[in-house]
Amino acid sequence: MRKVKILTIFCTIFLLFFTSSTSFTAQAAFSPPVDIMSEGVYMVNLDNDIVIVSKNADERLYPADTTDIMTCLVALENVKDFQAIVEVPYAVTDEFNNGNPNYTDVTNAGIQALQDNLTYWDCMHALMMRSACEAANIIAYNVGGGSIEHFVEMMNQTAEKIGCKNTRFVNAHGCYAENHYTTAYDLYLITRYAIKNYPGFMDICNTYQYVMPANKNNPASVEVNGREGYLITNDNDMINPKNTSFYFEGAAGIKTGAVGRLYPKKEGKWDWKDYMSGSRSLVTMAERDGYNYLLITLGAPYFDENGNKPDRPYSYDDHINLYKWAFSEFEYRQIVHKNQQVMQVKVEKGEGAETVGIVPTEDFSTLIPKSLDESAIQTILPTLDTMTAPIAKDTSVGEMILKLNGEQIASIPLVTESEITLDAVASYRERLGNIFGSPIVIILIILIVALIIAIVALRIITKNKKKRAAELQRRRKIQMAPRAGSGVRRPTNNNRPNNRR
Repeated sequence: MRKVKILTIFCTIFLLFFTSSTSFTAQAAFSPPVDIMSEGVYMVNLDNDIVIVSKNADERLYPADTTDIMTCLVALENVKDFQAIVEVPYAVTDEFNNGNPNYTDVTNAGIQALQDNLTYWDCMHALMMRSACEAANIIAYNVGGGSIEHFVEMMNQTAEKIGCKNTRFVNAHGCYAENHYTTAYDLYLITRYAIKNYPGFMDICNTYQYVMPANKNNPASVEVNGREGYLITNDNDMINPKNTSFYFEGAAGIKTGAVGRLYPKKEGKWDWKDYMSGSRSLVTMAERDGYNYLLITLGAPYFDENGNKPDRPYSYDDHINLYKWAFSEFEYRQIVHKNQQVMQVKVEKGEGAETVGIVPTEDFSTLIPKSLDESAIQTILPTLDTMTAPIAKDTSVGEMILKLNGEQIASIPLVTESEITLDAVASYRERLGNIFGSPIVIILIILIVALIIAIVALRIITKNKKKRAAELQRRRKIQMAPRAGSGVRRPTNNNRPNNRR
């Protein structure tokens, strides 16, 4: 069995287009117990845009008639009146008669050149139901302003607008041509764009029978709801209840594609003998029990290993087997619950609280196999050693990452569960600590202390100086006083003259 990588993807970008809360969507690998013959596969659950299967999704492959999906889309975007009559000049059928073996015996809906009762709506049904190559060219000629080449340019411009990176169209009908290619992923983008933006697209694809307007080669043979003409039937056997081999209950549209042989050109001539084996492509939707899937397959072998056409086209078997597997094996399961605590973080300086709870901001459900234990989903939480009060409720603290088999499948925003106020004592302590811990304050304190020391020292020095001066003066006085026994008599009052008369 060929190895198939299966991916589960959660938001959206495409995913962001559909969801805005979950910020990331990614992949998880599973292995379906089925053989997949198609070379490129892309299967998506449309309810949550979860990718279920991806095999060579970006490999450039030949799309065959699934090219018509883009042809129909460009018509839907540019035609204003689908009941308007279209021109059917010989230019729309000439290339099918010019000797190119790739354009010979192509599928058609019996439309005649110069037919004057054909509408855009008729052509779009013939295109999508019968892979009618002449209908593709009629649409291209009329929408392209009389130029099929210009219409093909519009197809490529639309593919680029949608976001296709590996798609290039050379014609409007999908007959084999070099450098005409797409990928399973790009074709998914094209198909999904048509489904989302134009409800009429699926109305056409799901039509099983349609009455085409009569022409000379196909006279009126039926009348349905007052409309006379000839009947065409959808060639997608998966939506044909009468086909017991391939009918799949719940299947819807969308487009088949097949080319048996691909003829190269050698030395300017077509080589009718040395051809390459062709392939089948298929695009379908299916719904059961509220589960909706879109499946793209490209490159299923047209012939078996012996070069014979198999009884059961491989593309049908791929779709039926993958749908059966997906509907029986997968279920939605809620993995993350909004506001359910997932961790606690230590809080510093919180009033009456040492921790704060951390909770996700949203629920998260995904599509996983029924047999898968939820413990297989790895939860990675942010590293948060401590948080400091005050802390507001719903403070963002990062994201919770979910992984499966080593692949990231989602990231959920996390916030604080409650408000934590700052403790008053701790607040004052913190303020004081901030004040006295400041380098400027420390320098000022040092300067103030130094100034105080200097003032005290100055006062002490001044006081000492005064004390020494007083002591010196006292000593001088003592030295100037008469000493005992020196023979010098000091005058007394008795020796003073008496001025009295």
